[in-house]
Amino acid sequence: MRIRTPIALLVALTAAAALAPAAGALSLSTISTGIKGPTVIAFRPGNLNPVIAQRNGLIVSVVKGKVRKLADLTDRVGQQGGERGLLGLAYSPAYKDNGFVFVAYTDAAGDTQVVRFRKGRYDHFLKGSATTLLSVRQPYANHNGGQLAFGPDGFLYIGMGDGGAGGDPGNRAQNAETLLGKVLRIDVNAGAPYAVPSSNPFADGTAGNATVWAMGLRNPHFSFDQRTGSLWLVDSSQGDNQEVDWVANPAPPLPNFGWSAFDGTSKYKPQPTPGTLVPPVTTYGKAYGCAPIAGALYRGKTVRKLRNLYVFGDACSGRIFSILRKEPKLVDTGLKVPTLAAIGQDGVGELWLIGQKGRLSTIIP
Repeated sequence: MRIRTPIALLVALTAAAALAPAAGALSLSTISTGIKGPTVIAFRPGNLNPVIAQRNGLIVSVVKGKVRKLADLTDRVGQQGGERGLLGLAYSPAYKDNGFVFVAYTDAAGDTQVVRFRKGRYDHFLKGSATTLLSVRQPYANHNGGQLAFGPDGFLYIGMGDGGAGGDPGNRAQNAETLLGKVLRIDVNAGAPYAVPSSNPFADGTAGNATVWAMGLRNPHFSFDQRTGSLWLVDSSQGDNQEVDWVANPAPPLPNFGWSAFDGTSKYKPQPTPGTLVPPVTTYGKAYGCAPIAGALYRGKTVRKLRNLYVFGDACSGRIFSILRKEPKLVDTGLKVPTLAAIGQDGVGELWLIGQKGRLSTIIP
């Protein structure tokens, strides 16, 4: 399966980031403080209280500004290296019925584990219910990925970094046989412990790993639009091409985001790119930041001027941007979260933001 996008078209479809005027006077409303080392903001279906994963393995909920512990996975989670730890958290869309919650973390050896738990009383995790779905060896301490999200098809999507170091030395991102540098897709409602969706690009396992859904990624983080099911994804750059990407629903065959044949819109290690090459919506450089943090397509009602815009941020600059896919200029919202760690979206489309110092906020006009 090889559908190529000519380089000239790739460049034409991609607009280098140009900063547009601020969207207007927006503010952050502080909800809670003191959450240490946050990595993910998630929400239980039908519940607007945020659940936050901490890098050290603790998982807490915030109810009326008060922090309540839901799980302590510190005995499972290894943090050797600045990018390791508890990195992913997602609740089953059918959580009220099946009680399933999924986490991704690096263990004491530094390898990725994707594990399912069941809920106990008051939504605490039942530690004895742990079932490992995937174990992935990590060759280096960085680019461990860890993003977990349920797609509009009900399948679990798993973001995997390229394995780390610099420049993808193992050329893993364009190797369909390895799980590194990919977005994986599995059916957690069938099989033992999961089933492979028949529509996965390599579902029969003959030309690539059966769990692979997309490839060509350095260290992806993403979210699905609540209304359309399209995918918004950010990927960190080797150089000065931080990347913002979009994939329609339904997706083209085997989305390929280009790394390490490309770094953003720049050629990096020219090589074949199987599948459908996905050009970035935009890229941005050091003037705006150095490490994109995934956000979401805003579907809330509180902030009218953000409606139908993708909102994301950057960990280095702390700046929060918005972008319209068809007019790919970054808009500075005027908001800033120092050492931005995560952005989450609740069930009514509102966005929640948290920095490494643990200040949890929402956006208000």
